[in-house]
Amino acid sequence: MSLTEVDVAIIGGGPTGTALALTLCLHSDLRVAVIEKTAYDNVRVGEHVSASLLPLLDYLQIKSSFLADKHRPVRNVSAAWGYGSLSHRSSILNHMGEGYLLDRQDFDVRLAEEVVGKGGQLYLQTKCVEGEQLEGGGWRLKLERNRQEFIDLEARFLVDATGRQARIAKRLGAQLQRYDQLAGVVTFLDFEPGTVGEERLQAGEVLVESVPQGWWYSAWLPGDRLVIALMTDIDIIRRLSLHRDKGWVQQLSQAPHSRDRARDGFMTAPLTVRPAQSQKLDCAVGEDWIAIGDAAAAFDPLSSMGIGHAMTCGCDVGVTLINHLNGSATYSKRGNGLHHYQKVLEQNFQSYLTLKESYYGLEKRWQDSPFWQRRSPQYTQAAS
Repeated sequence: MSLTEVDVAIIGGGPTGTALALTLCLHSDLRVAVIEKTAYDNVRVGEHVSASLLPLLDYLQIKSSFLADKHRPVRNVSAAWGYGSLSHRSSILNHMGEGYLLDRQDFDVRLAEEVVGKGGQLYLQTKCVEGEQLEGGGWRLKLERNRQEFIDLEARFLVDATGRQARIAKRLGAQLQRYDQLAGVVTFLDFEPGTVGEERLQAGEVLVESVPQGWWYSAWLPGDRLVIALMTDIDIIRRLSLHRDKGWVQQLSQAPHSRDRARDGFMTAPLTVRPAQSQKLDCAVGEDWIAIGDAAAAFDPLSSMGIGHAMTCGCDVGVTLINHLNGSATYSKRGNGLHHYQKVLEQNFQSYLTLKESYYGLEKRWQDSPFWQRRSPQYTQAAS
């Protein structure tokens, strides 16, 4: 069994982990390995990004290739929130221009390929099955690839980019603090050629519609494919069997705008329950390790703190690690070291909770519904 040595081992090859890896490859001589448990062949949800992502992609030197890919522009976002009628927000009003609806599988693969192209190591279909901290610092990891090959990897620094599960940080003693029970029941719909029509497409590439049990999200993806999700609390999903086709379709029938979009569509993927709760780690940084992206703090999708925010986190932590591992004393004296990251994380999360409360506070039609009661200021104060 051969031993591979790197400076930074990143567990998780999503946009946060690959943004971090690209930052390290582009702006330092640090040796980087990304360990991803899939072959990027699984269904990935989280498609809508704003135009503010483009400067970040430019920084990572992948803007041109991104624009050459067939991601769908977002010119109009529609919402039925607080009222039964739809309101529209045009991207023309955004000084940065239109956003995009991603083909997530292609996007994630593109980022991973860029890491390899810039000199990083990529281990696909690979899990970290064991890890130990070495005397004097650093880690020895045992990786299992394709359930048949074992690899020993030594790294000076370990990064948890495993998403909401925060698998590595929890093994190291960190605790997840959850603030709600939100989850999404998601599927994809395809349509027979010619049945969608420009009227439905022009009504808004992205639609958010509130209902008594939560809210619906839908977005038109490339190829006139529709991703659609019912966002509600996990106990409501269980009680009303919303993870079953019958219960889910019944709820969709009570959401007129979302129902109209889905008309004539047929499911191309089974209903899947995806966690979407607000949560953060009590400690996201330790000796020779750090948690980033959703592993450190995860947000309600309504906040739009999704892929763009995650990649920004990856880039910022990349700069921090470059200075930390290269021994920049000036950087540490300015208070920008690893432990400053924890402080900023806490501050940002508190600001997010205030923003989340204000968004949900705009909907006052169903204050007797358990879902909306739990998001009222009175309930939040009592829970805290």
